[in-house]
Amino acid sequence: METQESMEREINLMELFWELLLGWRKIICFAVIFAILLGGIKYGKDMIAYRSHQNIDVEKIESNLTTEEQQQLQKAKSLMNRLKNYIDYQKNSVLIQMNPYEKPILELQYYIKSDYIMNYTKDNQRDYTDDIVMMYYEYITSGELKQNVINEVDLPIDEKVFSELIAIPTEVETVVTAVISITIAYPDKNKLNEISESIKAQLTAKESEFQQIGSHTLMLISESQNTVVDKNLVDQQTTLAKNINDCMTQLDTAKTDLTEQQLLLLDLEEKGTSNITIAVPQPTPSIKYMLLGAVLGIFFVCMWITCKMLFTAKLQTAEEIRNLYNIRLLGEITVSTNKKHFLSIIDKKILEAKNRKKKKLSMEQQIKLVSVNVALSCKQKEINSIYITGSEYENIDVRILDRIRRELSEQGIQVKEGGNIFYDAESLRQGTEIGTILFIEQKAQSIYDEISNELNLAKEQNNYILGAIVLI
Repeated sequence: METQESMEREINLMELFWELLLGWRKIICFAVIFAILLGGIKYGKDMIAYRSHQNIDVEKIESNLTTEEQQQLQKAKSLMNRLKNYIDYQKNSVLIQMNPYEKPILELQYYIKSDYIMNYTKDNQRDYTDDIVMMYYEYITSGELKQNVINEVDLPIDEKVFSELIAIPTEVETVVTAVISITIAYPDKNKLNEISESIKAQLTAKESEFQQIGSHTLMLISESQNTVVDKNLVDQQTTLAKNINDCMTQLDTAKTDLTEQQLLLLDLEEKGTSNITIAVPQPTPSIKYMLLGAVLGIFFVCMWITCKMLFTAKLQTAEEIRNLYNIRLLGEITVSTNKKHFLSIIDKKILEAKNRKKKKLSMEQQIKLVSVNVALSCKQKEINSIYITGSEYENIDVRILDRIRRELSEQGIQVKEGGNIFYDAESLRQGTEIGTILFIEQKAQSIYDEISNELNLAKEQNNYILGAIVLI
C-alpha cells in the first residue's frame, strides 16, 4: 500500500472565524491589559513631564546658558516681540482693517482770518497771525482734541489708534497758507459725521479762547464726505503682512536651533510671566491611548489565534482526516467537558450559532451512530474483529472507549485496543495480527506527524485501515 506523503493544509476561514469568536475571553482580557498598559505608560510619561515642570528655577537655567546660547535666546525673544507688535497693530488698528479701495473720508477745511492791520504812522505791532495758526495746529494734533472726540462720540478705540485716522497738513504748510485741512477716516459713516460735528464744536469753542493772542475769525470754508481709493494704505497693508510673514519664518528658523531650556525660557517670555514656576495642568489618563491599547490587544490576540491555527502541529478539524490522509471519517463524537468557565453561556450560544445547520445529538446517540457505521463497514468487508488505536489513545476518556467497545460488541464486532503502534511494539504486533485497524483521534490533541507515522506503518505492514473516529 502507498504510504502517506507530505501534506499541505488549507485553512478554513469559517473555522478561523468561529475560533476567534470562541476566543472572546482572551480578546477581552488582552484588550483590558493593553489598554491599561499603554494608557499607564502614557500617563507615567505625562506625570514625569508634569513633575519636571514644577518649581523650575528660571535664574538657574539662565545662568547655565553659554554666551552663544544667550545670544540665540535674545535674538529669538527680539523676533517674538517684533512679531507680537506687528500682530497687535494689525489687530487693533482701525486704519489697517479698513478697505483701501472703499475708504470713507470726511474733509474739513478752515481759513484763519486775522484782524491784524499794519499801521505805518505809529509804532509797528508784531504780526500775530502765525502764532494763531500755530495754536490751532497744535490743538488739533494734541491729545486733548482726540480724547474729547473719543469720549463724546463713544469710539471703541484709544488715542493712539485715533491718531492714524486724522490727517492734517504739516506745520510749515499751515503757517504759510493760514489754511488748515483736516481729513478724517472711519469705516462707519454715521460715526464719521459725529466725529466731524465734535471737531467743529471744539474748534468753535477754542476760537473765543484764542482771541487773547489776537483778534481773528475761524472760518469753515468747506466740508465734504467721499469714498476714495487709498494706494498708500494698500502698500501699508501689504508691507505689514510681509513683515509678519517674514518675522514668523525667522522665528521658526531660530527656534529649531534652540535647546529645551532655551525654548522653556522663550515660552515664559511669550506668556509675559516672570514667575519661576510654570503652571502645567495635572495630567489625566488618556482615553485615546487606552482605546489604542485595547485595539492593539485585540489585534495581538487575533494574530495569535490565527498563527496558532496556521502553524499548529495538532489536528484542527475532523474533516482533515479525510482531506489530508485520504482515509474514511467514520464519525465525530462531541466530548462534553465538566470544566465550568466564566460566562460559559456565551460559549454555548456561539457553538449553537456555529452548529445551527447540524442536528443536535447527545453523546450516547453520537456513539451509537458511529458504532453502527463502523459495524456496517466491517460487515461489508466481512470483518468480525478490529484493533482500535490512535496517536493519543492513552489520553482518550476511558468512558467513551468503554461505550464504543460495548456498542461494537452488541453489533457482533470483536474489539481489541492498544497504544500508538509507532511507539508500542506490542500494539503493532496485535494490530498486524488482527489486520484491521480503527483509529480514534482527538481534535487539538492528536499530532499530524504522529497520525502520518501510524498510518504509514500500518500500510507498510499491509493492514487494512477501516477509517477513523474523531473526538471533538
